[in-house]
Formats: sequence, structure tokens, C-alpha cells
Amino acid sequence: MCAVAQHDSQLKRYAAHRESMKTNPEPQSVAEVSEKIRVAATDKRMKRRRRSLALASAKIFSAVGNELHLLGHVIGSDRRLGVSPFGHGSDETVAVSVLLRIGSQLISASSDLFTDGRNYSAAALLRQVVEVEYLAWAIETRDRDGERWLRSDRQERESFFAPRKLRQAAQGKFRGKDYGYHCELGGHPVPTAGVLLEDDPAVVELLLSDLLGHVGRIWDHLVGWARRSSSGAPILKRSLEMSRRFSQWKDQDPLLELPPPP
Repeated sequence: MCAVAQHDSQLKRYAAHRESMKTNPEPQSVAEVSEKIRVAATDKRMKRRRRSLALASAKIFSAVGNELHLLGHVIGSDRRLGVSPFGHGSDETVAVSVLLRIGSQLISASSDLFTDGRNYSAAALLRQVVEVEYLAWAIETRDRDGERWLRSDRQERESFFAPRKLRQAAQGKFRGKDYGYHCELGGHPVPTAGVLLEDDPAVVELLLSDLLGHVGRIWDHLVGWARRSSSGAPILKRSLEMSRRFSQWKDQDPLLELPPPP
């Protein structure tokens, strides 16, 4: 099956699944719903809004990450107690800083690559954003996972922080099938990734919208961490701004009405 045909089939599956999720569906054909998806994905105003939100989020992630790095190095008891291999005051705070700065570069680079038409490369970075989300969840919900991650060697990361391990620990919060979609589209060089080489605007905007969804959830997890941390101020003082930006996007982007792929 050629890449264009694969994408048409994918849009039809999205459309059919969306119709099946409605309580009282209107009498619309799958083709009609597919066309609505295409229209929503190519709306110029929403395209600008998606990119603007991605770049604004990347800047905020970077700024917060830099502030937390300074706080984590100076403030905390880890250095005094001799438990930080790096001489930081708080390895947990520095771990959040590192995760935010990694996220910042992935978000901005993925958005830029989608805009430039290098969609396969953008999708590969999007899969890494998904992994950042897993780690943000772990840092928020599991005690001392931030410092454990920062101090880990490769064997420890494979044992405790590999994507599969974190999905298992999350007990259904993250679907392995969703991660598999990202692996097929941008994680590995497989034939189905050919759909990204056609520069179809509907595919690009669907993935960019997906990127923003992961970014919002990363931020929410780290807000949760900040609320219980003495070093959380750099995140909390920007939480209202981020909430406003994402609320406006969610209220206006019709692509968010789509259910996850079946």
C-alpha cells in the first residue's frame, strides 16, 4: 500500500472510531468526517496557534529549567550529607531541571522540523517527548525517583526507567499501543513511516496537536511535583500562564475532539 493510501486509511479509521464514540451520532459518512479532520488540520489560524504554543512552551520549559538548576545546585541538604555524586544541594531539583531543559529542546526542534517539512525527523523527536512524559509522571508520583534517575547508571535506567518499565508501573495510565504508534511513525525506520514523507498537512497537524497534548501533561506532572517541593516556585509562578495558554488552545482546536486511535 502506498503512503498516501495508508494515510487515507488511517484517517478513515480515526473518523469511524470517532463516530462510534458518539452517544447520538449524526448521520455522517466516514468520508465526511475524514474531510472535517482535513479541514481542521489545515486551518491557517489554528496552525499558527499550535506552533506558537509549542514555541512558548519550549521557552518556558527552558527558563524554568535554568532557574531550577541554580536552585538545585545551591539549596538543599544533599551536598552537606554527602549523598550527591555531583555536589548538588538537591539532586531531585536538578533532575527536574534536566528533564525540563531536555523537553524544551525536543519541543522546539520537533515543532521547527514539522514546520520545515522534515516530518519523519520531527516524529522521531515526538517519541522522545512521550518518554519525557513518562519520567515526569514518575518524578511526580514516586518518592525520590528524581534523584534516583539523576544518579542512575545505564543498567539502573534500563531496569527502572525504560519506557516499558514505567508503563507497567503506571498500571494503565499510558497505553503501550500509543507508544507503539510513535515507534512505527518516527522511532524506527519502518515502511509505515512513509506516510510522513508525503508532507500531508493533515498528518503534520495531527502529530503537532499530539505533541502539544504530551507537553501539557508533562507540565501538569511537574506542577504536581512543584506543589510538594520547597524548590517548586519557578514552576508554580508560571502555572497560571501555562494554564491559560493551554486552555485557549483546547477550547479552539477541533483536532482535540478526536479519540485516540483504536
